[in-house]
Amino acid sequence: MKTVEVSFEGGGEFRPSEIVADLRTAAETLYFPMRICGFWDRTNDLHLCPQTERRLPCPHLLDHDDPDREEYWYTLQRERQAVLEVSFAHARISIFLG
Repeated sequence: MKTVEVSFEGGGEFRPSEIVADLRTAAETLYFPMRICGFWDRTNDLHLCPQTERRLPCPHLLDHDDPDREEYWYTLQRERQAVLEVSFAHARISIFLG
């Protein structure tokens, strides 16, 4: 999976949005016709988990030593055909597109 990091530079008077919906719109606009497959909010440890949607335990928040742990990007690549991670460093949010 390829990763692109989006960073904003400028004065401290204005801040870019940290709202997932806004960042989704920005990522989908930059990489049209790709669409969102998932997101990871590293600040709040929130993500759109395919396993919990199926009422299964989430393998992404397990300890790194746990053999059942699975990287989120790998799950999205396998199950939702994600090919690009757009990382917004200022918000600590990644949007995955496919």
